Amino acid sequence: MRAILLNSENELLLLKADDPRTTTTSGRYNGPYWFLVGGAIEPGEEIEDAVLREIHEETNIAKEHISLGPIVWQGEFDLIINGIVSRQNQRFIVARTSEIRVSLQNLTLQEKKVIKDIRWFSLEKIERSRELIYPLCLKRYLPAILQGHYPAEPLEIDLGENPKL
Repeated sequence: MRAILLNSENELLLLKADDPRTTTTSGRYNGPYWFLVGGAIEPGEEIEDAVLREIHEETNIAKEHISLGPIVWQGEFDLIINGIVSRQNQRFIVARTSEIRVSLQNLTLQEKKVIKDIRWFSLEKIERSRELIYPLCLKRYLPAILQGHYPAEPLEIDLGENPKL
């Protein structure tokens, strides 16, 4: 599950990771990358509770400062994490906040090893960035979300697309 976490300026919050042990299924490490806030849904947890928990853990924004929207995208892909092939089934839910102060202070020990930065990005900054931002199709689908145009049903997006290095 991933949060499309937007502030009142329509900026998207992204985390930066650098973990050579996370590769494509062919074993290729693509270097540091930016990605959306989120993570696994714990057993018995609803997606709304999971997204609020993950936002707090990864940004220090309390759930009282978050309003959730619909699930707008979904997709699957495989990657290798710590040498093990892992199937990632992602759903993307819109979340909005007026809080702009963020912190990495609540990260787990494992997250602290790989997450290097957190930053708000405008669409223009995302479009101009030369850094790797996942999912790669974000530039294509984010404008509609920023304009408040949500699909009636979650769109199936290509999460398996790899960067051309």
